[in-house]
Amino acid sequence: MSKKLPIYFSDEAWSSLQQLMGSDGKPSPTINALLEQQSADQAFFNSSLSVQAIQKQSRLEIPVALERIPAGPAFANKDVFDKALDLNDLLVINPLEPFIAHVATESLLYAGFEINDTFLVDRSLKAKHGDIVVALIDNREITLKRLMVTEKMSKEEIANIFGDADKVLPDIWLKAENPAYEHIIPNDSESIVVQGVVTFNLKQLYKRSSHT
Repeated sequence: MSKKLPIYFSDEAWSSLQQLMGSDGKPSPTINALLEQQSADQAFFNSSLSVQAIQKQSRLEIPVALERIPAGPAFANKDVFDKALDLNDLLVINPLEPFIAHVATESLLYAGFEINDTFLVDRSLKAKHGDIVVALIDNREITLKRLMVTEKMSKEEIANIFGDADKVLPDIWLKAENPAYEHIIPNDSESIVVQGVVTFNLKQLYKRSSHT
């Protein structure tokens, strides 16, 4: 049950409200944009990627090797370490916009993303062709894929992916890096909104046993 109650505004408050609501009483484009962004943010944080904001509260400094370490013969046993590096400085590009998320499917398996891998997302970066991104599909579904900008692709590249160099593609689409998964190619009524660019895949190589 709803009730109508009189609400009184000062002249200054009423003037500000009119600017926000528009002349016909409907939310202005600015308010609509804010509401749409709020909806997108909810989908981003409530997705299967287990997204969490990063809070830069501490410093962890680790010695930095002066030389690159070869993957072949062992490097010489000498003083090879320089000053310590804070991992915040290495991993966090914009301290206001980083998030940690976790891989939920194997759609990017051939790009090195396995299920439960932890990765960093920066929402302040402008996504470019070929970037791994977190994207919102039709304001309801979050996915982790490679962003493809069709005008940046050669006919040879399109032919290698689809077997048809003249395949008609939308301006942007999302590429899976696993043949077991389909690419996401939106039609005219569907939308793709990039929520952030993946900057690091923090793959755990050593898993300590709980019994040691």
